[in-house]
Amino acid sequence: MIDLMRFFIPHRPTFDRDPQRRQSAAIALGGGGARGLAHLGVIEAMQQTHLTVDQIVGVSMGSLIGSMFAIDGDIQRAKAIAVELLGSPDFQHRQQVLFGAAPPAEDESLGGTLGWYSRLRKMVSAHRKLSRAVTGPSLLSDAPLRDSIEALLPDIDLADLAIPTSVVAVDLLTGHRIVLERGSLRKAVLASSAIPGIFPPVPWDGMLLCDIGTIEAVPTMVAKSYRQDLTIAVDVGQSDTRVEACSTALDVMMRVDDIGQRLMRRHYLQAADCVIRPDVGTRAWFDFSKPDEMIREGHRSALEMLSSVVQIQAA
Repeated sequence: MIDLMRFFIPHRPTFDRDPQRRQSAAIALGGGGARGLAHLGVIEAMQQTHLTVDQIVGVSMGSLIGSMFAIDGDIQRAKAIAVELLGSPDFQHRQQVLFGAAPPAEDESLGGTLGWYSRLRKMVSAHRKLSRAVTGPSLLSDAPLRDSIEALLPDIDLADLAIPTSVVAVDLLTGHRIVLERGSLRKAVLASSAIPGIFPPVPWDGMLLCDIGTIEAVPTMVAKSYRQDLTIAVDVGQSDTRVEACSTALDVMMRVDDIGQRLMRRHYLQAADCVIRPDVGTRAWFDFSKPDEMIREGHRSALEMLSSVVQIQAA
């Protein structure tokens, strides 16, 4: 019998605390949609330690945040442009249209023909989405995702970032993990962020790339391969939760898939020297409504973890 409990044993290593020596670190930034905003706070906290980030490896939202920081190593600039974009009317409107992050329209509560028409319009919209799921490559267009990436990242080559950065995705054609280290930065982040079934996969040199997060949510093994002094993983995955029922076949299939993802995530995290887990696991992946709160939690959790293993500089 395989002992799965070994995946749950807390790992807290002892690092070199010599204040005269800065240690190099490879950071693995996991996916999680809006929860990935916590990465900004984590990186800010790391800059208060005797750690030098010499390699960034990101999946999905982790690839976006990591790339924003890697442009010039200025985390304050990255935070500012992220918060500005998320607070913009255009971004909030897109969220409302795509994910219903808005109160019901007034006509939905009305009776008579107007209320009936509003409900019918919703049913037609749901039918179209179902049709796209069966006949098309994705439920949603990637246009809003592209727009956000273009607003946050310059049109440069991955290899030209000030801090070496790798973007991780999966090739749907071969089933192989793909580590991108050169090529269009924007396109690489788009590919790593293309949630399977939600956004369309991205063609790349004969491959068809998408988010690998359902298999390898935190790219710890890739980060470990760069052989820095330390490998630090940041996990912003959903919290473990008990469900009250699995009453349909679809419920059962989705629940088993969810359990598999979480077990795989814990398995990969064992390769890290240090694991930082911001307390953001209850927030939906598309809920960007409280960026400052997410960033603060990332900063808090990173300082708490790192304070026990490396020296923290005075703020």
